[in-house]
This record gives sequence, C-alpha cells and structure tokens, in this order.
Amino acid sequence: MNLKQLDFSLPEIQKILTFQRLTGGKADEYKKMYLSLLESKEEQIIQAQQKYEKMSYYLKETINSLKSGEMNRSGKLGFPLSSVGMLQCPCCGAALNISAGTIENNMLIEGSIKCKCGYSAIIQDGIYIDEKAARQKLLYGKPMPDGKEYLRVASPGFINFRYKGMGILIDSMHKHCKEPEYIMEFNLCVGYFLNQYIKHIPGNAIYILVDYDKDRIAHLKSSLETGNEHKNFIFLCCDVDGIPLRNSSIDIIIDYWMTKDFAQSNNQPLLDIVLPFLKHGGLLAGIYPNLHKVKGIDNTLPQIEDYFNREKILKKLTDLNLKQLDVADMGPVIEKNRYNMDIYDREIYQTIYVGKK
Repeated sequence: MNLKQLDFSLPEIQKILTFQRLTGGKADEYKKMYLSLLESKEEQIIQAQQKYEKMSYYLKETINSLKSGEMNRSGKLGFPLSSVGMLQCPCCGAALNISAGTIENNMLIEGSIKCKCGYSAIIQDGIYIDEKAARQKLLYGKPMPDGKEYLRVASPGFINFRYKGMGILIDSMHKHCKEPEYIMEFNLCVGYFLNQYIKHIPGNAIYILVDYDKDRIAHLKSSLETGNEHKNFIFLCCDVDGIPLRNSSIDIIIDYWMTKDFAQSNNQPLLDIVLPFLKHGGLLAGIYPNLHKVKGIDNTLPQIEDYFNREKILKKLTDLNLKQLDVADMGPVIEKNRYNMDIYDREIYQTIYVGKK
C-alpha cells in the first residue's frame, strides 16, 4: 500500500516484493535495488512537479486572460448611422421614419421606426427588431440547440468537413471581391460562418446578420462586443421576406447551408427572395449540402429533394442569371446527429459556389 501511494506500478511493486522475499529484505543486493528504484521514482516526481507547475502557470494565465476579456468589453454595437439611408419599408418600399432615438458612437442603440403604410419596428439594444416576426427558433418542434450542445453531439469529421468548406468559400470571396461595402448573411444560427470569416472582413465593410430569433442574435452580438476588432455590424431580427433594406444595396450575399433549411421550413425558394438585394456585379457566396441518392428524404414538401440535388441547385443558380465564377465539391462524410435528421446516416457532400450577378 505504501508503494502504491508513491505511484509505483503493479509490475514494479511485484518486482520489489519478489526480490524482498528472495533476499529476506536485508541483503545488500535488495537494498541497492530498492534504493535505485526509490531514487528513480523521486526523479520522476521532480520532473512531474516541474511539468505541472508549467501547466498550472499556463492555465492561470489563460483563465485570467479570458476573464479579463469578459470584463473588458470593447464597446456596445448598434445600427451604424451611416447606414440609416439604406433602410426601406419591406411592405410598401417607402423610406422609414426613425424617432425617439438614442445614439452612442455614431450608432443607433434605441429607436422607434414607423412607415406611413402602418409597418413598425424598433431598435432595441442596437438590434433592429420587427416585433411581429420575432420568435424562438425551433428544430423539429423543439428549441434549437445552442452552439455548445450542437458541437457536443456533432462528430469531429462532420465539423472538419464544414470547416474546410468555409475556408474554400472565404478564399474565393476574397479573390473576386476585395473591398465589399455591405455583406449579408441569413439565418445566422450560432455564427459558425461569421466566427471563421470575421478575421478576414475588410475593416470598413458592414456585416449584416439576419435572423428572426432575437435571443440568438443578442447572444451573438454580446459575443462580438468582446475582443473582436471588427465593429461594423447591422443586426436585423426579421423574416427573410421582411428585410427592411433597399434593393441592389449588398455587395456579397452569404448563403451558408441556408437554401436547404429555408426550403424545409418555408414553401418558397430563398434565392428568389434575397437576390434582389444584391448589387449588379455583386457576389452570391454559398455552400450547398447535397446527396448523391436523394430519394427518400422525409419531408412533406416533395420539392425538398431538389435542394439536395447538386445539378438542380446549380441549374437554379444559372436560371437566376448568376455567372458562375468558382465551384468546388467536397465529400462524402457520414453524420449520425439527431440535429441533422434530414441527412442522418447518409453520405453528405457540399458544393461551394461563388457567382456574380
């Protein structure tokens, strides 16, 4: 028991006790052997102490750095005053009237928004909110998991599959549009794409995030207010068909796995709704999951299979008068994740696409 407390292994203990029994425990051979093992164990413990002291120092430094970042937010984010002119009523197309506004650092933090047609919205804590559209995001009738929960059940292979696809798309976006003014992403979920792209966003570009779940937008906004250099954002809590912006105002539209998700929850095509916001010469940058065998998709909408068919996706993009600039394909990967039941246990591919309007 004493030897176990000194971290001797069972084979080492067996060797010591066997030698003790053979020599009686008093012979010089036993004492020399036992002393040698004790000195070796002492050296191991000294080395382990040094190792754990270094680990402890690193852990304390990292913990303090993270806590310091949480405490020292770099500033509240709001609606940039420079972008107020691009607001437009999604119902009638008229200019929107903003009143009772609170401004900090050239950003609207609070405000009331009205249109003569009866449309109204608010800016609350820097987020533009269409209160009639705001609702909790659901998945299969239950609250959408947060990022921590999703990553807990997703396989490393599936995460790397999506990560590599994002890297290819970001490189292609940079190649074809180096100085965008406005970039818009739909249904941001928990910010997977933005978290990878944020270090590449040009400093003067304004990144527009569109989702109808106010709490998820607020959570991502809070995260962006901590330790990120890029500070130009517009947060829109609204439906995709209720985006309050002028047509032909966006340089890059990001469609990250959204066409498929939108088709499953709305009986209308996403790209028909969002492409009018794209400037002439602007980019559509998308990643489209697809299956080689699409039959048997469990969905009440028969046309959902079209959104898992690579050739039909590319044809749809061509029919929308987009000039194909880059296309790359990845896969397959098989994922058994209860939050991805539409692709559960199937060979999933993804097509990375960049096209110009």
